[in-house]
Amino acid sequence: MNEEDKNKIKAYSKQTPLYLSRRKFDSEGALVEVQCLGCKKFKPLEAYSKNKIQIDGIEIKCKQCKQSK
Repeated sequence: MNEEDKNKIKAYSKQTPLYLSRRKFDSEGALVEVQCLGCKKFKPLEAYSKNKIQIDGIEIKCKQCKQSK
């Protein structure tokens, strides 16, 4: 799979209802908050670690939930 195909998949995935329901955007379309899959709360981006594997580059669980593992 080449880089162009990967980018197409990422662009499509960011438009799915599941992705959009777990994120909050500001009026300009920038990502502001993400719902943690551990505690189910919306938290600012500073509460998450980075993860290059994920579509938007942030972890699926907040730092607090990852520590309480």
